[in-house]
Amino acid sequence: MYWRERETLLKLDRDELEEGLETAKSRFDGPVAGLKNLSLEDGHGQKDHCLSVTNDSSQLVGAPRPTSRLGLDIGPPTSPVDVWDTGPSSKVTTVYVVGILKAQAFPETIYTHPSHPLHLVVALPSPKIDSWAYKDALYRLVKAIRHRMDQSTMILLRPGTTQQLDQVISTNEKIAGSLPERLNAIPPPEDTVSSRKMIIPIALLLLCAFCLDGQLADNEELTKSSISNVLLSLVGLWPDSNPPRAALKRVNEVLLSRER
Repeated sequence: MYWRERETLLKLDRDELEEGLETAKSRFDGPVAGLKNLSLEDGHGQKDHCLSVTNDSSQLVGAPRPTSRLGLDIGPPTSPVDVWDTGPSSKVTTVYVVGILKAQAFPETIYTHPSHPLHLVVALPSPKIDSWAYKDALYRLVKAIRHRMDQSTMILLRPGTTQQLDQVISTNEKIAGSLPERLNAIPPPEDTVSSRKMIIPIALLLLCAFCLDGQLADNEELTKSSISNVLLSLVGLWPDSNPPRAALKRVNEVLLSRER
């Protein structure tokens, strides 16, 4: 709510702020009711568990709208939404995102799933620990998606597993290093909120790079403001998923660069 109203709120005098906040809340059409039970400990006021990948299509959320060509499997949003509308003639490319610390053990970053050639497994470095490699992974992902993209392509983002990452690497003879060394580069499984914070920047990147929900027109020149608006539409669904600043900075750099 604040980010949608920030320009108005920041112009208010201190004695006008309380009334201004109440007015802003009355205009907000997002999931305000759901925020009442939101806890800082977890995403839903309940004990948090590791996020498991679901094969139940009813759990997939179109982001930021049910008709978007991007779907997320990161748990239910704060307020109920309609099921992701994939349509009868669509082909869905699934991108499994696995968080790693540094990229040295995963030099290619983007791997084709051995059982599903259209699907990808991404070894995503930490934006704080290995910032350059994180940005490089974003460039590589955009390039890989572009090769698979046509008018009927839809993309599903979901957290992957270390087992999936090992499977795709073991089929790639060009990757040097032993299995123990690779596994040592992977942090322990993350909780639901951490997984969302990892996935949301990737969702923002793909939504803006490929205009997947119609919010941006094809070939529209991106600005920090237009990127911010797309981010707000995502965070409005999962208020606990506001990504790290380091990740958003790298996403902005990729989206605003000529290399994209």
